[in-house]
Amino acid sequence: MGQNDIAKVYINRSLSRDNNEHFILYKAEGEYAAFPLLFKLPDHTLYVEFRRSPTRSHMDPRGEVVRMISKDGADTWNRTLEEVINPDYKSSSGRMADANAYGWRYVSPSRLEELQLKGVEVRSSPDGRIAYASGCYKRSSENGGKTWDKMELDVPSKALHKNFRDPSTYLRVDDKIILRSLYGKPVADVHFYESWLLRSDDNGDSWKFLTIGRDDDGMVGFGETALGQANNGDIIALMRPQHPYTWKYLYSVRSKDLGNTWSEPVNTGINGYPAHLLRLKSGVLVCSYGYREAPLGIRVVLSYDNGKTWDTDHIRILRSDGAGNGSDLGYPISVQRQDGKICTIYYITTAEGITHVAGTIWEE
Repeated sequence: MGQNDIAKVYINRSLSRDNNEHFILYKAEGEYAAFPLLFKLPDHTLYVEFRRSPTRSHMDPRGEVVRMISKDGADTWNRTLEEVINPDYKSSSGRMADANAYGWRYVSPSRLEELQLKGVEVRSSPDGRIAYASGCYKRSSENGGKTWDKMELDVPSKALHKNFRDPSTYLRVDDKIILRSLYGKPVADVHFYESWLLRSDDNGDSWKFLTIGRDDDGMVGFGETALGQANNGDIIALMRPQHPYTWKYLYSVRSKDLGNTWSEPVNTGINGYPAHLLRLKSGVLVCSYGYREAPLGIRVVLSYDNGKTWDTDHIRILRSDGAGNGSDLGYPISVQRQDGKICTIYYITTAEGITHVAGTIWEE
């Protein structure tokens, strides 16, 4: 990506009729750019990371990671080679701690029978290998992420342990309590997912494997799960559903004991997925999500009662110009700027057919 590509960020900015400001962060014909991460650093620098790939397959390990930063609240962007680590990993002592599922691992097809005999779910990869996602790890760093001590976690045997977007799933409650949501399948090739949690109460030294949401009757599944803490201290989880009838509505669960136990899943009435949760300076909770019906796009909805209800009568439409495959857009992440405005980064495919990373700046 040369200087002309960076200049596109300045050129492709527009102001909508509702005063939302839109910009294109990265767009290139013949490339699939998707699934951005967004972090706000302690000095208010914004950092975005995403992959550009030669195919639309979510199982394609090929491609390049693109990293960009903004020093002015998303007004201008520049490419960087420096990888930024989630600033929430760090406690006040400076120690960084994290735990997660390994995610997809790509191996030779000769291992297919071995993995299947272990009960692991296996999928095909466009590069000729096979992929599996099993197991979890913990890691810690005492030098700001320059080096890590990494160790396999002893977790229940599952056919599939899946990770999700880091800013959505990692929640540091305080210097000791850390939560990480993940999801997966208890046995291979079943249709429905379950939502799980890795929880530490000693700043990442040890972790418990807990369940956030599952349906023992096998009628609904819960996948990609966003975590947030409400103004009253409750932990809120919004789960992507799988259901023959209500698959399009996010489900919510709540923990009043910082992630140890969870309420029964409730349909929020929010049509779209997956979600990201942000608590604003005002205490209002923001749920940003991809909208998968015409007009395709990006939406946000607010909660004024700590996530108990969502103001679905006043949904904010950030984008309504999506095109193409309605199941392949969104994954937004939002942060609040110093001036109070919110910056939401996502990916979208518009009428010309190029899937790209873009953003919107909007006001509460």
